[in-house]
Amino acid sequence: MVPRFLLAALLAAPVAAAAEPFSFVALGDTTYAIPADDPIYGELIGAINAARPAFSVHVGDTKGYGDCGRAFQESQRDFFGRFESPVFYAPGNNEWADCWKANRGSADPTAILALMREVFWSKPESLGRVRMPLVRESDELPGFAEFAENARWTFGGATFATLNLAGSHNNQELRVEKYWREFARREEANVAWVKATFAAARRANERAVVIAFHSDVFDPALRYEGGPFEPVVKAIEAEADAFDGQVLLVHGHHHEFTIDRPLTELDLDKPGVLHPNVTRLQVYGWPDMKAVRVSVDTSKPWVFGFEPVYAAGVSTSPHKDSD
Repeated sequence: MVPRFLLAALLAAPVAAAAEPFSFVALGDTTYAIPADDPIYGELIGAINAARPAFSVHVGDTKGYGDCGRAFQESQRDFFGRFESPVFYAPGNNEWADCWKANRGSADPTAILALMREVFWSKPESLGRVRMPLVRESDELPGFAEFAENARWTFGGATFATLNLAGSHNNQELRVEKYWREFARREEANVAWVKATFAAARRANERAVVIAFHSDVFDPALRYEGGPFEPVVKAIEAEADAFDGQVLLVHGHHHEFTIDRPLTELDLDKPGVLHPNVTRLQVYGWPDMKAVRVSVDTSKPWVFGFEPVYAAGVSTSPHKDSD
């Protein structure tokens, strides 16, 4: 017979509800040549709508070159409004961090980021025709009131989150004190949000965590102590090791469809694989205007499956491009 105190503890323990399989769409690095690419992007959105995902996640770089100001940002918000299901957005470098460059408008990146927070993340909900509620870091964690772009939501037994990790060097600009301070502050916020995301998943006894951002944080050229992504990568490693489930990291930046396990290492002292539960999806990118449908079934050990989504007439041949 089970003692009463043990029975009470078992009843009080969180139990993951049986979740139905679902799919979401991931995309990024889209309209680099504006306005020529706008109709192609519109066709891709139509293909995504036809796929009927639970939601979509855009991992940034909504343009290549050109002005970063309000008119451009609002034009991208209009594109997000064409998605029939909810869409979540993590910003890339081309639409804010690199806006100081002459070919991107010679603007102050910190001012552009403030503008984007107003345009895209002013409410605790997704973009898209149908809205989904979300939790913003600005609302949940004391001391990070400005970080509305770092969001979290749950669906189908999985916890999802976005981070503001911009491509190239993540606005780690040593020559301008204001930009350096912005980078250091955002790095602190991103690490805190990684920890909060995994804590939320553990509280809910969920089987999967998905984190979306723009840059390739696994680029060997950027993996060094004090580098632009190292504290965040270390936080993800530590939290994933302590998480009893699968972790998917979704990003863009290098415009090359990739699925791998970027943190896998062999432990030669006691043969085994380190970080085996972390998978990386790098999405397609311009000029290969495609998306990726990710199937999620938390009843299976592997959890995730992948297939391309593209509009009729769009080339299916592989391309490589970056920045």
